[in-house]
Amino acid sequence: MALPLCEVRVFSRRHRFAGTLDVLGVWRNAGALIDYKTGDPRDVAADLQTAAYLGALLEMAERGDTSAMLSFDKFTHTYTLDGERFRSVTQILQASGLIDFSKIPSPILLEARDRGTAVHQALHYYNEDDIDLEAFCAEFPDYAPYVQAWVAFRAESGFELATSFEQVGQLTHVKRYAVRLKKNARYVVEPYATARDYAEFLALNTALQIRERRKGSWIELAEVA
Repeated sequence: MALPLCEVRVFSRRHRFAGTLDVLGVWRNAGALIDYKTGDPRDVAADLQTAAYLGALLEMAERGDTSAMLSFDKFTHTYTLDGERFRSVTQILQASGLIDFSKIPSPILLEARDRGTAVHQALHYYNEDDIDLEAFCAEFPDYAPYVQAWVAFRAESGFELATSFEQVGQLTHVKRYAVRLKKNARYVVEPYATARDYAEFLALNTALQIRERRKGSWIELAEVA
C-alpha cells in the first residue's frame, strides 16, 4: 500500500532554503497543503511558512527535483543539498523576528517543543496507519487531546490524504491551511490565500542573505519545532 504524502521534504535551489511540510491531500475539491500546530499558528508565521513550502514544491516540480535529493540530519536539524547547507524555513523566520520566543520562560518553551515533537511523530504514524492510538493516549495523556483533535479533523472535515502528487492535482491550485490542534481535543482551521505571502517570505530570505554576505559568515540559529 502506498504511503501518504506526510513529512515531505522540500527545497528551493533558486533561493537556497529547505523545510518539511506536514501533509498533502485533497480537501474541498482541491489539493491541500496542511501544517498542524499545537500552538497558535500566528506565533510561527504559519501563513509565510506554508507559502514557503508550496513555493519550494512548485519549483521542484518545475525542475524535476525530488525530496530524495535533499539530505536531512534530524539531530542537528540541518538540510543539505549537493553538499551545501540550506537554511530552514523556520530559521529564516526566526532571523526576521517573526518567530520570537525569547521572552518565554525556558521550562514552558521546552514543554511546548517536546509536545510539538511528540504530537507530530504520533500524527505521522497515525496518517500511515501505524500506531496504536489507545496505547499512545494511555502512555501520553498530556499529548492525547492534540492527537485526538487531528483524528476528529480527519473524520469530520472530509480531508483525504494523498498518496501521490497526481491525486493532489495541479500544484498551482493547491490551497494552504494550518490546523490548530487544541488541548480540548478540538481543532481550528486557518486558511491562507494571500498571494503576497511567498513574496514576503522571499524578501525576508533575501534580507538574511544580504546580512550574511556583508558580515561574511553563516548566522547560526536554533531550530524551533
